[in-house]
Amino acid sequence: MSGEQPSTFQSNIHDQFFRAVFAHVELVADFLCRYADPILLEQLDLGKIKQVSTHFIGEENRERIADLIFSIPLKKRRGSMGVIFVFEHKSERRRSLGLQLLKYLAAIWNQIYLETKNRESNDFFLPAPLLIVLHNGARPLLDRPTLEEMVAKVAGTERFIPKFEYELVDLPALTVEELGEAPLLRVILELLKRATDGTLYDVRTQVLEPLAAIRDDKETRYWIRRILWYMDNVLAAQGKRLTQNETSRVIRPIYRERSDKMAMTLFEEIEAKGKAEGKAEGEAMGTVLAVLRVRFKKVPKDIEKAVRAMVDLTALKSLASHAETCQSLEEFAEVLK
Repeated sequence: MSGEQPSTFQSNIHDQFFRAVFAHVELVADFLCRYADPILLEQLDLGKIKQVSTHFIGEENRERIADLIFSIPLKKRRGSMGVIFVFEHKSERRRSLGLQLLKYLAAIWNQIYLETKNRESNDFFLPAPLLIVLHNGARPLLDRPTLEEMVAKVAGTERFIPKFEYELVDLPALTVEELGEAPLLRVILELLKRATDGTLYDVRTQVLEPLAAIRDDKETRYWIRRILWYMDNVLAAQGKRLTQNETSRVIRPIYRERSDKMAMTLFEEIEAKGKAEGKAEGEAMGTVLAVLRVRFKKVPKDIEKAVRAMVDLTALKSLASHAETCQSLEEFAEVLK
């Protein structure tokens, strides 16, 4: 399976898993039922959640990428009223998080405004914002980063500072029992939690047990493949790995007497998938670095190391676009943060 990843950049592994699993709107609906404001939930038509593109042009004419964005209509729709859900994942505290979310929201609103023909009509409304950050760092956040803390405190200007907030789901601060009852959601959140608190290897043979409640065998196999790939990447970064025997032990709570036979197939599929993705990612990394070298002659070692550590093919393709349009290496480095 996949090789060891540099520990400094392990967040890329978690980011890729987060974007892949929460691209499934059914899982997003379960997450919102668990963590969104009940007053808001009563108004949302969760059966009509739609994922929208995370690629858009900000005010600085540079492509920006939010982790995940969804549109959610209201049960009782009035005109263009609805909710835009920005779902962001973080594995470490960033002081600029509030500013980052505000940039995303402003760019989304701006694009919706420009694309609407009757935008000056009284029937046109920008979607209401729902902003949730899922954090799975090594330890709980003692305080959430805010936009207000980044703005200079000058007497007489206080009323102009946006009171900008967001919902924080801090996995390190939650017990496994607090993660929810929906089987798949609980497994996903527990994986993200244990992947960064160092306990994944200790519970690897129990973590998939809730999936036994899913009766659709095809669906179960899909999620097991995705989960095993993630587990293997996380454990490989810790100097461990899943062998075929380990794979059998992990899936035994679900497949029981068939686990040994199933493990052989799953292990081979995941290994092949890892090789194919590794090849594609390697080519994308090469493209990014080649473009930077042509434009700026020499690429600093820290930037090259960060690019080579990325395991998200979508993000690498976006980086290639940034490499072609950025005005300086400093500007490119900001995108890597």
